[in-house]
Amino acid sequence: MTSLCQIPGVGNVCTAATAPVGAAAGAVTDGVLGAIRTAIINACVWAVVHVVSGLGASSKVSLTSAAVGTNYRFMVAVAVVCMLPLIGLAAVSALLRADPGALARAVFGALPAAALLTLVGLQLTQTFIDVVDAVSADLLAGHAGDGASIAHAIPAALGGTPVPVVIGVTVAMAAMCAALAVWIELLVRAAAVEVAVIFLPLAFAGIVWPATARYARRLAEVLAALILSKLVIVGIVSLGMAELTGATIPGVLAGTAMLGLAAFAPFVLLSLIPMAVDAGQLSQSRRSAVSVRTVSREVGAAESTLRRLRTPPASSSQRARVVGAISQAQRDPGGRIAQRPRIIRGRR
Repeated sequence: MTSLCQIPGVGNVCTAATAPVGAAAGAVTDGVLGAIRTAIINACVWAVVHVVSGLGASSKVSLTSAAVGTNYRFMVAVAVVCMLPLIGLAAVSALLRADPGALARAVFGALPAAALLTLVGLQLTQTFIDVVDAVSADLLAGHAGDGASIAHAIPAALGGTPVPVVIGVTVAMAAMCAALAVWIELLVRAAAVEVAVIFLPLAFAGIVWPATARYARRLAEVLAALILSKLVIVGIVSLGMAELTGATIPGVLAGTAMLGLAAFAPFVLLSLIPMAVDAGQLSQSRRSAVSVRTVSREVGAAESTLRRLRTPPASSSQRARVVGAISQAQRDPGGRIAQRPRIIRGRR
C-alpha cells in the first residue's frame, strides 16, 4: 500500500515538514551531550587544578600540635609500664638459653637505646618530614603557573569538535578520578603518619625483648615509606603537569596515566622498603657465610701444615728397610714375583 508521502508532489511537502523536526532533534541531542561533556570537563579541571595547587597544603604534617603531643606522652607512659615485663621476659629467655650476654645486651644496650629513641623519636620524625617537604616544594617551584595553563589546556583538548563526545567524557572522567585519588591519598598519608608516630614508643619498648624487636623495625619501615611517598607523588605529578599543559589528547592521556601512577606510589614504596632491608640482610649473611668458609679452609690448611712440621722425617736406612720388606712380601718361595689373580667378570 502506497503511503501518502510517496505520492509525487506530496513527498516534497513531507520532506519540508520533517526536516526542521530532525534538525531540531539533532540540535537538542548535541546540546545535551555537549552540556554533559562540558560539565564533566569542568569537574576534571577543578579536580586537577586543586590537586596541583594543594599538594603542599593538603599533605602538610605537623607533629608539634597539642593533640599529637598529648597522645605521644600517653604512649610513652604506657611504654614505660610495658618495659618492665619485657625485661623480665628477656631475663627468662637468657636463663633458659644459658646466655648471660643476651641479658647484658637487653639491660645495658637495648634498654638505653629504647629510652633514647623514645625521647628523640618525635623530633627526628618531624625533621625528616620537613626535609621531604622542602625537597618537594623545590620540585614544584618550576610548575607554579601550570594551574592556569591546565585550566585552558584540558578543555581545549577534550572539548574540541574533532574529538567525539564519548572519548572526551571518558578521558575527562578518568583524569578526574585519578586526581581525586591522589588528593585523598595525600590526606590519608598525613593521617597515617600521625598515627604511626603516636605508636612509636610502644614499638621502641619492644626492642628490649628480641622476640618483639622486629616490630620496631617494621613500624620504622612503614613510617619511612609514608614520609617518602610524598616526594614520589610530587615527582610523578610534576611530570603529569608537564604533559597536561600540551593541550592535546595524547598529552591529556599521558598526564592521566601519570596521576594514576602517583596514586599507587605509596603501595610500591611499602613493598620495596622491606625487600631492600631483607636483601641487605641476605647479602650480609652470605658475606658472613663466605668469610666463615674462608676462615675454616685457612684453619684446616694451617693444621695440616703443623702436623707435617711435627712429624719427624724418615732416614734413608728406614726407607730402605720399608722398600725391602715390601719386595719380600711380593715374592713367592720360588723367587718369582707373585702374580695377582685376574678377576674376569662373568666367569667363576
